[in-house]
Amino acid sequence: MAGIGFELRKILKADRLLSLAKVYGYSAILSSGPWVISIVAILLVGFMNMMNVGEVSDANRFQVVITYAIALASSLIITGILQLPFTRYVADLIFNHREDEILPSYFGAIFLAWLMGIPFVTPLYIWIFEGQSIIFLIGVISVFLILCAVWISSILAASLKYYKSVVWSYFISYSLIVLFSYLYGDSIESLIFVFFIGNSLLLITLMTLIIKSYDATIFMKIDFFLDKNFYWTLGIAGLSYNLGAWVDKFIFWYHPLTGHTVIGKLNASVVYDMPIFLAYLSILPGMAIFFYRLEADFAEKYDLYYDSVRSGGTLTLINRYRNEMVNVIRHAVHEIIMVQGIINIFLFLTAPYIFRALNIPQLYLGLFYILTIGALLQLAFMSVLAILYYIDRKKVAMWLCIAFFVLNTILTLISINMGPSMFGYGYAVSLLLVFLASIWVIRNEMENLDYETFMLQ
Repeated sequence: MAGIGFELRKILKADRLLSLAKVYGYSAILSSGPWVISIVAILLVGFMNMMNVGEVSDANRFQVVITYAIALASSLIITGILQLPFTRYVADLIFNHREDEILPSYFGAIFLAWLMGIPFVTPLYIWIFEGQSIIFLIGVISVFLILCAVWISSILAASLKYYKSVVWSYFISYSLIVLFSYLYGDSIESLIFVFFIGNSLLLITLMTLIIKSYDATIFMKIDFFLDKNFYWTLGIAGLSYNLGAWVDKFIFWYHPLTGHTVIGKLNASVVYDMPIFLAYLSILPGMAIFFYRLEADFAEKYDLYYDSVRSGGTLTLINRYRNEMVNVIRHAVHEIIMVQGIINIFLFLTAPYIFRALNIPQLYLGLFYILTIGALLQLAFMSVLAILYYIDRKKVAMWLCIAFFVLNTILTLISINMGPSMFGYGYAVSLLLVFLASIWVIRNEMENLDYETFMLQ
């Protein structure tokens, strides 16, 4: 993503009064734009459908069905295994000047996602939605599969070149979803098919951007997945992190104290869902800072360090660049925690008014406070993981992700059984522990970077 870093630095060098604000605003859009657009659009579809036909139950069911589809397809089981290894494989192809293999590998990744997804989701959805119409089942299965392809396409398009186009594609597609849901969303089946058509348009747009960028001699290849050197550590890390990020939601959805059935066997949680959504929205400023520091500052120092290693630079120069990388990491983590901490204090002061405006019971304020702290820790943990991926410490990143999943599962189960006053503490404490462990790990890795670069390669 060197192009992003270059553009951000160019904006900052303009040395205008609003340059810094423009850089962080741009970073926020690039890092979180697609996620925010899609989630806000789903909320708007539900709200506008309720206003349009007065059918609260169908709107609520639609939102729950799509939330589960996103959890299962876009972030969890299927693409959770593929996304990091596929991104690394594409980076290897570019480094080795084998760009003609990118497009066949991209189609291969989508094929593999569908090959694993269809036998997984079809019986699962038939069981979950027992008694629903065949049209409904076709719709939800189609949404699951299209989201798998959209997720892979978004990763490739944004990582390689078309970061602005990805944001615009999401904005246009989901705007059309909102519009046509308002016009034609008179049932849950129609809402699901409008969502499917909108995401199909998004997939076609992203696929067009990718296809026009690369030549290919064959249509599809899947050898990156079948190769004995497949990056299984990255696959397990991606799967474990996403499982860790979702497991507390699933526990709250299906625990008898906090969950309730919405449609079929799908549950939701009035207690947990809105507070965690607001907590995630609160970290957008921190994500902008992390995105800028990673892509503009750290990436530059990283390139200088390894260029000096490969070109036979002096030890003094190599140590200088290593120290600059360490300073960037320290500054980034410090800035994220400080700025996001100030944002959190502001939110804590205004939360009662926000909850009143959204008609959320004030009883959930304590849960919102602890979830907001947990979201901040998750952002900090994610930042350290990104650095570990940058310096190719795949195995230690994998173990940290596994620890996050295991701790969040155990501590959330313990805290939810301790009563409402402890809701959310399992999520926050698990992230505090893995974040502290990741800080210790990254410190040791950076101290030993010269040795491992020269002696263990």
